[in-house]
Amino acid sequence: MNKLLSYSGIITKIKAMEKSFITKEDYQKISNLDSVSAFTAFLKNHPGYEQIFDGVDEHIIHRGQIEGYFINGLYLDFAKIYRFADIEQRKALDLIFFRYEINILKTCIQMIYSGKDDYDLSVFSSFFERHSTINVKALAASRSMDEYIGYLKGTEYYSMFVRMHNTPGITSFDYEMMLDIYYFRKMWKLKDKLLSGDNQKALTHSLGSEIDLLNILWLYRSKKFYDIHPQNAFSYIIPISYKLKKEQLAKLLDSTNIEEFNNHLKKTHYSTISNSLTDGTMEFAYQKIISKIYQLNASKFPNSMAPVNYFLYRKQLEIKQLITALECIRYKLEPQDILKYVLQ
Repeated sequence: MNKLLSYSGIITKIKAMEKSFITKEDYQKISNLDSVSAFTAFLKNHPGYEQIFDGVDEHIIHRGQIEGYFINGLYLDFAKIYRFADIEQRKALDLIFFRYEINILKTCIQMIYSGKDDYDLSVFSSFFERHSTINVKALAASRSMDEYIGYLKGTEYYSMFVRMHNTPGITSFDYEMMLDIYYFRKMWKLKDKLLSGDNQKALTHSLGSEIDLLNILWLYRSKKFYDIHPQNAFSYIIPISYKLKKEQLAKLLDSTNIEEFNNHLKKTHYSTISNSLTDGTMEFAYQKIISKIYQLNASKFPNSMAPVNYFLYRKQLEIKQLITALECIRYKLEPQDILKYVLQ
């Protein structure tokens, strides 16, 4: 009964916020819009986005700014939930925030290597000032990795970036993979240290499955597209096993060709995704599996943070769908094609 009472308030809050999700009917309307300004104007009048686009001139805003506003919407929803949560619930939310921090670090690296600065991160710098030790404005303004690393001094990330920066031929991909591996290793430890009961069970299921699937996807790509030596491919493996056992992972790593890789995969817990790898739909299959796990956790553990995690995951998916819709509108795709890409 105590667990039911402690989570009833935050679950009620989530259910109210769910009413602001973009619906299938909304996407049908969006698919018929003919410009970025019309797209922005539509969202200015949608309950889920009117707050973040309030005061924005749809006639002058550009794509990079819009994406920044979308992500700020996610962070604003997170902040609303965080303010509503009690001390125990905030432990689970702090773990979710860690992923947001890693994503920002990766985005800033991408901006340095691409030379693009049209992605406005300042719209949510105040959010990070309240929750993080990283200086988003400074990192976003960095024009070299030397600058970037300098701004990380005093944070938990500084020493590993310094070590990696001295490696010859380092690339954006290397830095981003390092951050992902760091994230998963730390999360795998923190979930057992900070969480218990249903919260710990739900996060173990979703996080462990994500790690397994990402390792499978990376190894497949390393053999199919990059022809990377197993020893080099191993350095990018997330060193955690969930339902994909270490010996199974080793066999996938040592496979000499795709056929052998798939034969080994069919003997694992993830045998059903073998066809998705060969027909090029693995990204979709990965998303579908992870979505199903979040949904299952929310249903199985209703008096926990699992429904909150599912809400925030759905919000992230919605942002991806909106960004896809925006790109389709920019390139003047037909409405039926836009819906095909957005609602696949």
